[in-house]
Amino acid sequence: MAYKIIVDAGHGGYDGGASYNGRLEKDDTLRLALAVGELLSEMGYDVSYTRTTDVYDSPVQKARIGNDSNADLFVSIHRNSSPNPNTYKGVQTLVYEDVGLKANLARSVNNELEKVGYRNINVVERPNLAVLRRTKMPAILVEAGFINNDEDNARFDSQFSETAMAIATGIDDVIKAAGLKTEAADKTVNVLNRIDDREIVTSKENGLSEEDEPYEEDEPYEEDEPYEEDEPYEEDELQTDNKSADEDYKQTENEIVEQDTDLTDNPNYDGYIKDVPTGENDINGNYQLLVGIYRTQGSANYQMNNLINSGYPAIVYEDEGLFQVRTGSYENIEEALTSARELRDRGYETLIVIGK
Repeated sequence: MAYKIIVDAGHGGYDGGASYNGRLEKDDTLRLALAVGELLSEMGYDVSYTRTTDVYDSPVQKARIGNDSNADLFVSIHRNSSPNPNTYKGVQTLVYEDVGLKANLARSVNNELEKVGYRNINVVERPNLAVLRRTKMPAILVEAGFINNDEDNARFDSQFSETAMAIATGIDDVIKAAGLKTEAADKTVNVLNRIDDREIVTSKENGLSEEDEPYEEDEPYEEDEPYEEDEPYEEDELQTDNKSADEDYKQTENEIVEQDTDLTDNPNYDGYIKDVPTGENDINGNYQLLVGIYRTQGSANYQMNNLINSGYPAIVYEDEGLFQVRTGSYENIEEALTSARELRDRGYETLIVIGK
């Protein structure tokens, strides 16, 4: 039986991901995910996708799709972003834990992308990301250059087929070296020509609204059996991780600190920030959880993205020059208290507030 890989195009639907000069991350990720998947299929792998059109699934739902597919490997495609354009450039790959097959895959993909001309940043552990934590198979998340860096975008566009091939080759080399791949005819030369001619329908062309469907909180995820390579995921022992900048975002329960930290000055900053516009209030209700108040939008966006990627709906709400990060939509105080306790167990400090 062929080795099965599920490829995830990050974001989608009303979740555009990071944006820059009208360019949306969700469009780049879909185009690249389909190209990588086609190459892997031609290499002999059994390939499926979390999405093939401009639709939204939460990160938790994407992990479930991966688990339900019984795939052997989960590959998520994203673009990176930073608070200020053209500050950072390069590729990096995220993993739950930097050990085993997934660590080898991450480094192999980065090395192949470096050959294309991208700067190789590093491999980073991100155990708080739902698609890395909740998947039962090895999983990697590839950040294919910074969407708000002109050099990375130029390379992404002009060397698109090489970028796709680098990711596919990086995966294939490690799977073959591990003895996990069954041999199949290699037809990648022909498929590269088709990828160059591919036309992907983007969000602007398909008429989808930015307000497709409000995000609904998923039911608690029930793992079947833990993947042997990782330590079993224990809900009551979840790490208190906002890993790359956790000390910058600590609040006390009775006093929310007005953060004034520029992440570019943080020595632990790993580049994983999504620049999401404020004011798109997809959550509402009698009660919400206030997770932080920040003076800079970039810092607020960072915290919001941590919550979203951990499976929680979140917004940035601008109020009198400050940026509030809120999550949840609760009809009564008991529901809000339950969620507040859950978030505190995951390392977030919260205050219950009246919904906007």
